[in-house]
Amino acid sequence: MKGIKTLVSLIVISVLELVTAAFGFGQDRIRIGVPLFPTVAFPAFVASEKRFFERNGLQAEIIRINSEPTTYQALISGSIDVAAGAPAGLVLANLQGVPVVSLGSWDNVVPYTLATRENIDDVAKLKGKKIGVNRLGGKSSLILRVMLEEAGLNPSKDVILLQLGGSQERLAALVRGGIDAAPVDYAFEPKMKQLGFFLVAGRKTPFMNGSLAVKPASLRADPGKWKRFVKAFSEATQYITTQKEGTLEVLTRVTQMDDKASLEFIYEQMRSRANVSLRPPQAAIDNLVKMVGYDDKRALALDKSKLFDLSILDEPAPTKPKK
Repeated sequence: MKGIKTLVSLIVISVLELVTAAFGFGQDRIRIGVPLFPTVAFPAFVASEKRFFERNGLQAEIIRINSEPTTYQALISGSIDVAAGAPAGLVLANLQGVPVVSLGSWDNVVPYTLATRENIDDVAKLKGKKIGVNRLGGKSSLILRVMLEEAGLNPSKDVILLQLGGSQERLAALVRGGIDAAPVDYAFEPKMKQLGFFLVAGRKTPFMNGSLAVKPASLRADPGKWKRFVKAFSEATQYITTQKEGTLEVLTRVTQMDDKASLEFIYEQMRSRANVSLRPPQAAIDNLVKMVGYDDKRALALDKSKLFDLSILDEPAPTKPKK
């Protein structure tokens, strides 16, 4: 009889836990701002769909936002709780006297491939060409500037920069012939080859691409929640590196792509770039600040320690108490 009662109790507890998980009872809500094309923030989608957030006591809402400035406006106003994959705004916000810190970064390599209409084997041959970027001072223009200067070109004089929007808009402009070249998200490499464009080989420059930015006040108010968030995000990043089929399922839904070759390419790129520890290399941090410094010299004198709070990575995440 006692054994039956114990069994019934266990069943009841299990059912209650399932109901709690299903309806989000007792979970901390967290709103995550991500770019429209979401590969740079992809672990957030994996953590949501594969229930890593839920298992860590979090109810996540992922919100796609069309620009980095808008993302940080939403973060500062409290419309979102964390900005994923928008690194330049982290530096710019601090330069404007608005404290924002990064909890870590899962992707620390420059995310763009330079696509051209002509078969150009050297970036220096882009002199006099029209090149599309998202916006002057944006991530793609900052990274392009590094590539041009490394090739001995002056970005302000030797090329014509046109502000066109995100990677998809820049790719469309290439198709129309309105520009000669553009830095485009690596995820579009198979598509660009199919369309007959050429890809200019470049160095895999370190760059803190996959930043997770929050307001310090939010971090101080509930450090336990943020430790659980980082734990879930890291677990999702680990999942990407080891679970190909499950990751491809999420990737297919998130990107709405049906080209198997492109999906396989994107997966392998993400797997190779994934940093499960979320600790960005110093070179990736230095290049982020350096690139922002091209347009705002104050960045070069910025105390880089103010851009981070990595202490959250040093302690195990607490277990969310059941309510």
